[in-house]
Formats: sequence, C-alpha cells, structure tokens
Amino acid sequence: MSEENVQTMADSFGYLFLLSRRFEYITDQILKRDGLTTKQLLVLIAITRGFTEPPSVSQIAESLSTSHQNVKQITTLLEKKGFVKLVRDEKDKRRWLLSVTKKNQEYWDSKAEEQMAAMSSLFQPLTANEVMQFHKLILKLFEGTEEVYAKSRVESNLE
Repeated sequence: MSEENVQTMADSFGYLFLLSRRFEYITDQILKRDGLTTKQLLVLIAITRGFTEPPSVSQIAESLSTSHQNVKQITTLLEKKGFVKLVRDEKDKRRWLLSVTKKNQEYWDSKAEEQMAAMSSLFQPLTANEVMQFHKLILKLFEGTEEVYAKSRVESNLE
C-alpha cells in the first residue's frame, strides 16, 4: 500500500470521528429543546429497527456497541418521559424487554418535517447521487468491520 493511501485512510479515519461528533452535537442541540439527547434517539431507533420481537436491554446494548448499564440508564430516563416501556421477560425474569410507546410514535410523527429539514441540511453539500454513493460506501465499511469488531469484543472479554 502506498504512503498516499495510508495517509488518505488516516485522514478519512479522523474525519469520520469528527463528522460523528459534529452530527451528535447538532442533533443534541435540536433534541435538547424537547429534553432528549442523541444517545436516547439512538436507543429509540435501535428498539424500533432490526427486531421482530421486543428486544432486551442486552440486545440493544450489543447493537449499539455499548454496555448493558448504559442502555438501562438511558431507557429508565426514556421510560420516565413516556417514550419506552420496560417489561420483565416472562421466560427469564432477569431480562428487561423494551418497546416504544404510543407517545413516542406521536412525538416523532409530529417532528417529521423538522427531522427531514435537519437531515437535509446535514447532507446539503452532497448531490443526490453522492448521497447514494456515500450510503453504499459507509455500509460497505460498516459491514467490513463486523469481523474485526466481533474479534475485538471477544478479546476484550478474555482480559
């Protein structure tokens, strides 16, 4: 691999982190008007996507690459705000299952236009074709890190 390629990867790596931080900051500023955070938003998204049955706190933690304790704290706050329901698993009383409430759906439905405008402003520098290319590339990178991520998790649990 050429020195230029290595430098480009290092730059891209840094820019991805910076972009992530900017997106989080901007999203936090928008959500704070309603007493929410980006981390809470991510938990709500995780609960509603990718699961056919109500997911457990541990499943959400795994999907977001965070700890059970972190998700439990976030979901406890979301439950107090009326956005999620935490219910003991009938089959395993140690597990908490999560579902979103009607209030959650109504809230996001009422914010749909504002969400679209905010999302559009973040991707404004890109053409429609570039957004599609970006999506394909970021998905490819995400999927390509699955094995490295899984191996890292196994190794960290062995320590």
